[in-house]
This record gives sequence, structure tokens and C-alpha cells, in this order.
Amino acid sequence: MTGENLLNLNECELFRNMPVNEIEDLLKGNGYHIIKFQKDTVIKLQGDDYNNLYIVMNGTVSSEISDPSGKRVKLEIFTKSSIIAPGIIFAVDNALPVTITAETDCNLLSISKETVISILQTNRIFLVNYLSTIGNKINILAEKIRLFQFNSIQQKIAGYLLNLYKKQDSSTVIIPYTRENLADFFGVARPSLSRELSRMSEAGIIDIDGKKIKLLKKTALKYLLDGEILD
Repeated sequence: MTGENLLNLNECELFRNMPVNEIEDLLKGNGYHIIKFQKDTVIKLQGDDYNNLYIVMNGTVSSEISDPSGKRVKLEIFTKSSIIAPGIIFAVDNALPVTITAETDCNLLSISKETVISILQTNRIFLVNYLSTIGNKINILAEKIRLFQFNSIQQKIAGYLLNLYKKQDSSTVIIPYTRENLADFFGVARPSLSRELSRMSEAGIIDIDGKKIKLLKKTALKYLLDGEILD
């Protein structure tokens, strides 16, 4: 594995707090390989068995789900060092619930299930990181389900910001996503999200500074959450 690939893995959640030489030792052998995909290539179809763990080395990958009518909804964007479906590989039914597609030309590291199990058994840091990663994804899924009850983008934003305020215990909250990823998280178009954030800012409800958002009028956010509409 090249030095650049090892540095990319050093930024991956699974290898957090591990030196590059230790990562290299863990991946010695034939249990992994790097696969190149061209833009718009379907990497895995919804319903395919997921027997290898995929990590994005470079480029951008997305996941989407489709219903019987053919309607498709983009769920998540994966960029460099992102892990794809770490929990599914160990499920009794390990069929992917989503379709994975290359948004750009990209390289993915594929690690066999057997190799993942071997590393989990021999390296405590990797084990803790793996469990932490799955736990974080469960929390994100739970938040998405919570926000699903809200119909408008304004309600989704208000509910999300108030929840961050509660978790971070600060009127200035830090958004852990880019604007594009936040739009995907809400299941809305990025321009629509940006427009509603701008309206809330112009109304003096919030103040936006990059990924920092200051909640100026929390009562107004609660009114939006209850269904009031910001004109």
C-alpha cells in the first residue's frame, strides 16, 4: 500500500489513534485490495450481499434508496476516509439496503470480512473504533428518523438546531457537516436549505458564521418547530 493511501487511512475513524506503521502492519497479507471506479459507476446495488468492507480512499461516493415505484432518494455522501456500511457486513441478512454509486472517479479500499474479524480480534484500538463508528451511525440514523416527522425545511432546521443546543449546551452550535451534507441529511435540495437558512438569518433568529450558528431567538425556533411559518 502506498504512503498516500496509508495517510488517508490514518484519517479514517477505524484507524483513529493508530500510527501509520501500525496500520500498515494490520493490513499485511491478501485480505484487502484497492478498486478504481469511474464516475457514475454503480459500485453495489440495493439488495447485493455486502461481504467486504469499503473505505473511500479518494473521490466521492453516494448512497441512495429506491422504493417499488422507482422513486430514488439520496441518503448519504461519502468522501475521503469515509466508511461504508460497517454494521451491515456483520448482519445476519447482509443485503445492502441502499445502492452505492461513484459520484466522481474514486478509489475504494475493500477489506474482506475475514480480515476485519481478524483485526478486531487482535487490535483493541481498532475494535473500540469500529464499535464507536457503528454507534455514531445509529445516533445519526435516530436523528434522521426524529426529523422525518417534520414536514417543512424550516421545522427540520429548527428541530436540528435546538437538539444541537441541548447536546452542546451552548447558544453557538457547531454543525458537523458541510452545507451539502446537511442538505442530504435533511433529505432536501441544497439551494432550498441555503434559502431557508438565509431567511432565518435575515429574520434575526440565527447568525451564521461558517459551521458555527448562533441561536439568537430560541423561542422563535420553537415556534417554527410547532408549525409556524416564517414569511
